[in-house]
Amino acid sequence: MNKKTLTAFLILILGSPAAFSTNGYFMIGYGAKSIGLAGAGVALPQDRLVGALNPAGVVQVADGYDAGLRVLAGIRNGSVDCRGIGACDAVIKDRSARDLFAIPNFGWKRQLAEDLAIGVAVYGNGGINTTFGRAFYDEALARILGGTPGTPGFPRDGKIGVDFSQLFIAPTLSWQPHQAHAFGISPILAVQRFSARGFESFARLSADPGSVTGRGTDYTLGGGFRIGWIGKLTPSLRLGAQYTSRIWTKKSTKYNGLLADNGSMEAPSHWTVGLAYALTERLTLVFDYQQIAFNSIGALSNPGPTAAELLGMITPERRLGADDGIGFGWTDESVFKIGAAWRATDRLTLRTGWNHGSSQIPNAEALMNIIAPATINDNATIGGSWDFPGLGELSFSYMYAFKKTHHDRSSAFFGTAIRHSIYEHALDVSWSRNF
Repeated sequence: MNKKTLTAFLILILGSPAAFSTNGYFMIGYGAKSIGLAGAGVALPQDRLVGALNPAGVVQVADGYDAGLRVLAGIRNGSVDCRGIGACDAVIKDRSARDLFAIPNFGWKRQLAEDLAIGVAVYGNGGINTTFGRAFYDEALARILGGTPGTPGFPRDGKIGVDFSQLFIAPTLSWQPHQAHAFGISPILAVQRFSARGFESFARLSADPGSVTGRGTDYTLGGGFRIGWIGKLTPSLRLGAQYTSRIWTKKSTKYNGLLADNGSMEAPSHWTVGLAYALTERLTLVFDYQQIAFNSIGALSNPGPTAAELLGMITPERRLGADDGIGFGWTDESVFKIGAAWRATDRLTLRTGWNHGSSQIPNAEALMNIIAPATINDNATIGGSWDFPGLGELSFSYMYAFKKTHHDRSSAFFGTAIRHSIYEHALDVSWSRNF
């Protein structure tokens, strides 16, 4: 793949709508082969996108490239039930628009010496997107205070939501000094975008009321690193591990009155350990355990507003945009990934997997997370690859993310019942070519 084609991929990823994912806001995996195993593969290099999972694996795959596309459909619903509170007698509910999203990815690798290789992975790390057409908070408050749809200025309609995504570019140096051990390191360049709208009523809770909502899209740059190891303990058993640092990004200048720590929305650190066991010559089982430190990012982990704070009794340090300002209440997430790859014939490989993540959003934090419903716990995947001798390999996978509903029956928002849910379908297709 030439430089012009790679440039086109970068432009396509940067211009794509924000993705939303199923391990918090992270993708469960990267590329059709990894997704086919439910995101597992830290000990099983399969293609040139392995740099997004474990940079140590780059030296263990063939020279070449992988180019892929994920088409994802996500159905997100939210509601605020204020019946019996004040004059309200209704449930305000809506389904988010823009169900379909397209996210490209690309991987490339070249062997420099017998024990040394370089590569690059370009991929969407994840994101959150919601576009509701119902002014949940404003309409509920208006109904509680006695307003009706016939009242002049009644806020029934009004876009509210966020658009957040991360593009990672990870060049990799991978070294295998011994047949049984490989190591890798990837500096990571991050391009992040964020926008929010429909939060005008929250401006009174902000340290910078003019930088809360409706300021267009803000792009920020950042960076970090990833290190990895793969060890072959026996002819049948491999172990793998990776650590990805926090991705330090420039603070948002357009939404520093919304995001905690004066507009900071950095990607959290995470680590993975896993194994790959060749049960037979044709059947390999994989298992990964991942820990994502969402609790280290204030904009995500700081608690949502209390009832007193919503009524205006808020301290300076808890205002939106302040160091300890109102956030989404997320906690760290533990993820378990299990999969199986079966080489049915010399040309056909089949894959399947299951991915389970702990819930990083407590029910009590449902109020703010209507517009960030990254709550799915369980994902099932299937996939396969077909080799075209002398031409390349076509791979595909399908993921179903099972519906998850969060429900706070008596929220801080005047005791209203908050509910939001999400489920997803995703199809990944990729083409691989060896040099």
